[in-house]
Amino acid sequence: MTYLSSRQAAYRGLVVPLFMLTLLLASQALAGSFSVSPTRVVLSTQDNVVALRVRNTGAEETSVQVELQAWRQEGGQDIYTPSREVLATPPIFTLAPGQTQMLRVGLRRPPAQDTQLSYRLFLQELPPPSADDFQGLRMSLRISLPVFVAPASGVAAPHMHWRVERGSGDEWHLSADNRGNGHGQVSRLRVRLPDGRTLQPSGNAYVLPGATQRWRLSSGSPLPAAGSELVITAGVNGQETASHLKVE
Repeated sequence: MTYLSSRQAAYRGLVVPLFMLTLLLASQALAGSFSVSPTRVVLSTQDNVVALRVRNTGAEETSVQVELQAWRQEGGQDIYTPSREVLATPPIFTLAPGQTQMLRVGLRRPPAQDTQLSYRLFLQELPPPSADDFQGLRMSLRISLPVFVAPASGVAAPHMHWRVERGSGDEWHLSADNRGNGHGQVSRLRVRLPDGRTLQPSGNAYVLPGATQRWRLSSGSPLPAAGSELVITAGVNGQETASHLKVE
């Protein structure tokens, strides 16, 4: 057995707290904070400019860069590409603590005739240079907002077509095909099985016009037999919907 002298013990007792303090200092993280209101933009021929309020809710000055990209979905994945069809101004600005900036989002192209157009507005914090003695991690806040452009023909609306797909083992998938001309934001999704059990897939999801979104499901048993009825309930754009689906 190894014994420590009183001096050694005191030294070790000092080193451990210093080591833990060093770890704490090295692992500290700084992050800016800003809020945006409203959190969704809807443009149309009549309302082709919308103003957002961006407020610095943090204790430090922060700079924000704005970028707008076209948004489409393929294979259940979101795809973004640079676009100048919608313009956000100012593209970059600096806010003192508590200060608010008006950000204007404007349409630069005619709306599509029959289908809603979709974009994403990204607000990226630009962190200031760190002090020479700073050893931690500085995190930058990034916020993404949906931007929708109503079709020239009138109001856009989703039309969800639900179906199930068999997977491997006990796994299967629920899919929603949006056959409407407007987006559908799906939330509170529930799948009631023939034996009364209810599955609750996690996560909200947007389904753009013409796109498909899938949820992986596993009930602990195989997909119900063909001819069985499933009841799909969900909030779509905030409204509760129910659909009865036959297993094929």
